[in-house]
Amino acid sequence: MSVYELDISWAATTNERRRLRWELLACEKVLGVFLTARDDSVAVLFAGDRVGFRSWAKALEPGPCEARS
Repeated sequence: MSVYELDISWAATTNERRRLRWELLACEKVLGVFLTARDDSVAVLFAGDRVGFRSWAKALEPGPCEARS
């Protein structure tokens, strides 16, 4: 288990922040989320390796076809 920095700058709208919150709560590998000094990132206690974290984090970001609210 390690702590990784998650860039959340893409979650600018209320709906995106809400979706991010639920994704963080739903993931069994996320054991904790901590605020950082920066508004556009959080620290995530993740029960997996760096490759697994990067893959999971990339899946969180909305795709180019998803509508922004």
